[in-house]
Amino acid sequence: MQEALMLEDRLIEAMIHSDSEAINHLIADSLIFINHIGQQVTKSQDLEMHSSGQIHIDSVTRESFDACEYSNCVVVNTCLSITGTYGGKSANGRFHYLRTWAKTDKGWQVVGVKSSLS
Repeated sequence: MQEALMLEDRLIEAMIHSDSEAINHLIADSLIFINHIGQQVTKSQDLEMHSSGQIHIDSVTRESFDACEYSNCVVVNTCLSITGTYGGKSANGRFHYLRTWAKTDKGWQVVGVKSSLS
């Protein structure tokens, strides 16, 4: 579970700082991401939202965390309280994430995410 927590922390830090290079490294090209409003988001769309400032995250507080680790896969179940903006409008709230990390030829990367309002 320690490795899963470390991976999640790296991703959250990258998202808070809109560090597109780090996000690019942590997310697989084949990412399957369904956001909290039911839209499918590609890796390139996610990167663009961070680099353009469409998404701006001020703070993240982890409220819960659980993970199941397998040899080449980690499934994370977490609830995060996030403050920030989306498209210039307030987007504060509690978000629940089911995130799948896989060990790829580029290292550990997110391959799937489903988020919802919590």
